[in-house]
Amino acid sequence: MIGKLLSREECAKCRLCCCFDSYDLWETPIIEKSTHDRIISGFRPDQEFLDLEDHYLLKMQKEPDRDLYYCSLLDHDKGCIMGTEKPFDCRIWPFRVMDLNGTRVIALSTVCPVVQTRPLCEIQAVAKELAPQIFAYADRAPFAVKKYISGYPIMVAEEC
Repeated sequence: MIGKLLSREECAKCRLCCCFDSYDLWETPIIEKSTHDRIISGFRPDQEFLDLEDHYLLKMQKEPDRDLYYCSLLDHDKGCIMGTEKPFDCRIWPFRVMDLNGTRVIALSTVCPVVQTRPLCEIQAVAKELAPQIFAYADRAPFAVKKYISGYPIMVAEEC
């Protein structure tokens, strides 16, 4: 989905989005039931999850002697073991769907080093193009909408 902004090769080299420290664990991808079932049936049968009523979070192990948690679906040599079937949050990275005072917005995570090299107009154009798919997913999976965090640039606001 995000291939219009980032190539698979650029993402595979970086993997920053697959690494969390304790203050940004809130960015852990939300896993819906169908993705959960695909993970345990084929990609990682031993994967543990936090069961949160209508969705899941991957349990990740803290790196020894570091405040880092790598996604358990990350193969450090090959990238995401799920390939194109990765969770929705991962497919739309570096975008996030967030709630800003009752309005859903598509915000940008500026930590992605490749995105930092792209013109803002190009980033916004991709966000606008993906907005119908992102907001449709948010309709089906309201748990995927995170609370807006100050400092995330808003690329698109959903029209009322």
